[in-house]
Amino acid sequence: MTADVPSSAPRVADVLASVVSRDDRATWPMALVEECRRALGADGAGLAVADPDGSIAVLAATPGLGQAGEDLQFTLGEGPCQVASASGRLVLSPDLGADPRWSQYSREAGAHGIRAAFSAPLQVGAVRLGVLDVYRRVPGSLTMAALTSLQVYAEAAVAVLLLMSDAGEAAGVPADVMEFADIRPVVHQAAGMVAVQLDVSLQVALVRLRGEAFAAGRSLRAVAGDVVARRLAFDHTDRGSSWRAGGESGDGAGECPNGHIDRVDDGDDPRRGSPDEHA
Repeated sequence: MTADVPSSAPRVADVLASVVSRDDRATWPMALVEECRRALGADGAGLAVADPDGSIAVLAATPGLGQAGEDLQFTLGEGPCQVASASGRLVLSPDLGADPRWSQYSREAGAHGIRAAFSAPLQVGAVRLGVLDVYRRVPGSLTMAALTSLQVYAEAAVAVLLLMSDAGEAAGVPADVMEFADIRPVVHQAAGMVAVQLDVSLQVALVRLRGEAFAAGRSLRAVAGDVVARRLAFDHTDRGSSWRAGGESGDGAGECPNGHIDRVDDGDDPRRGSPDEHA
């Protein structure tokens, strides 16, 4: 089974002209992923950017499957996007349920209705800027026309990232572009705090954050926000973390995801978040 897409692929120049015709450059990434989704007849699309150290942040995603697919890959630290970013190669998974490469991601993606995922790396020479992801509700390979379109939109995405940079230089994703990836700052700040709390490397701290988010059924951004607000602290106890009363002011400050303050010596585990925190 293949995706139903137009037989002729768009041109990079046409895609770019359509996207950058908008006055507000902050809207360019979302415009690109939405146009990509429509052009490929897909159910979702997302654009992720990478730091020089390989850390991934979501820059834009279409509502529904696009956002779910990006959030899952970011939270779990695995999936086609991660492999495409690390390898610089196009990664195709036409049937996630039968793909043994990412058992955890495939299972969680399936629960969100994602049955197929395709990821195209964004790079200029040896410099890797990020990944363009496409998601479908039904398994099946992309047609040659769809693959060509995906590559066209990937090239357009590279141009958009460079145009969004005031410097316009391909030395990695510029800081002014990363400003639009709102997930990155809070997660990296939280990883730094966890690294200090546990006396571990930033990489290990990020793994602990992802583990906490997955175990609690929450988004990585939500867990990181609790760490930064000092509502959640990590430790070396069997529990692995504890909730603190009297965190910084703000929505839900000093509260656990289930709406009440849970002290360390209580028996209930506060890490089972409410369903609305999966956003």
